[in-house]
Amino acid sequence: MDLLIILTYVACAWMVFKIFKIPVNKWSIPTAALGGIFLVSGLILMMNYNHPYTFSAQKAVIAIPVVPQVSGVVMEVTDKPNQLIHKGDILFKLDPARYQARLDKLQADMVTEMHATEALRAQLSEAKARTEYAQVERNKYQQEYQRYVKGSQAKVNPFSERDIDVARQNYLAQEATLRGSQAEQQQIQSQLDGEVNGVNSRVASLKAQIDEAKFDLDQTVVRAPSDGYATQVLVRPGTYAAAMPLRPVMVFIPQQKRQIIATFRQNSLLRLKAGDDAEAVFNALPGQVFTGKLTNVIPVVSSGAYQAQGVLQSLNLKPGGDGVMATIELDPNMELDALPDGIYAQVAIYSDHFKHVAVMRKVLLRMTSWMHYLYLDH
Repeated sequence: MDLLIILTYVACAWMVFKIFKIPVNKWSIPTAALGGIFLVSGLILMMNYNHPYTFSAQKAVIAIPVVPQVSGVVMEVTDKPNQLIHKGDILFKLDPARYQARLDKLQADMVTEMHATEALRAQLSEAKARTEYAQVERNKYQQEYQRYVKGSQAKVNPFSERDIDVARQNYLAQEATLRGSQAEQQQIQSQLDGEVNGVNSRVASLKAQIDEAKFDLDQTVVRAPSDGYATQVLVRPGTYAAAMPLRPVMVFIPQQKRQIIATFRQNSLLRLKAGDDAEAVFNALPGQVFTGKLTNVIPVVSSGAYQAQGVLQSLNLKPGGDGVMATIELDPNMELDALPDGIYAQVAIYSDHFKHVAVMRKVLLRMTSWMHYLYLDH
């Protein structure tokens, strides 16, 4: 762009020499050259300072790597690659046989456990009845034994020692029967008392496993996380898809705002601030200029980011990696929406300072856009 200014000045100087018929001599040529150096240098410095420009810009998007949460063989793949699909539309399906079989087994185990719980309740009722009967029998034999003991203490003992011993043995035997029945009842009751939130622990465990199995079964159908499109769909039926974050199956591009990510020189921070007017031109659309606003300046430089390592870290001073990144949101435009994501652009930011110099930047930006007809890189 600086070259365009110099060439423009040379063309204007040549026209002035021709129109006004200024003689070419040792005074006019140096005067025009020195004047051009000071004039062009001043304009370039003022323009670059107040209205920064960059050719390092891109229509950036955020891509979502699609990784299934369960593993399996792909059975079906979407037939709409690179087309707009809506949130919840199917991207691909995995073979659900294994997960359906696990769910069926757990549901069968749940039915068995429910019947087992009902059987335990019935056994508990039966054990309570036996305990009550044993307690009644124990009380009866206890009273009979006490009658024999009381009779043996009378002056005239109507009972023999054998009768007393038999009564005692009957009482102790029935006492042991009562204790055994109580222990059985307590054991059954303890099995039923193991509850989680009012539900038997084994039943609660099976319910949790069934919920997990249903979730896994639902995950065999992978759906679009939002409106957007799936690009480069290389997966085919028969491919084994693993639930590993390092092995995405496809890439999904969600619908996003018309954003441009641009890298400016660090001294451009003197004038960059959110809300400034911006313009962008694209190599793919020669002769057109798109307007927008500077959204924000990313508060970190990529080359200045460090991570903990097992060795001492040196400074990351990579050439070209010290630029300041800024986000520009462009105004709605149908032609812009039709452009592929990720294409290159050139961007200019117009601050509130020296607005009359911004006209020169706008002219130069449009000249840059016209030069795209020549299939130049920038």
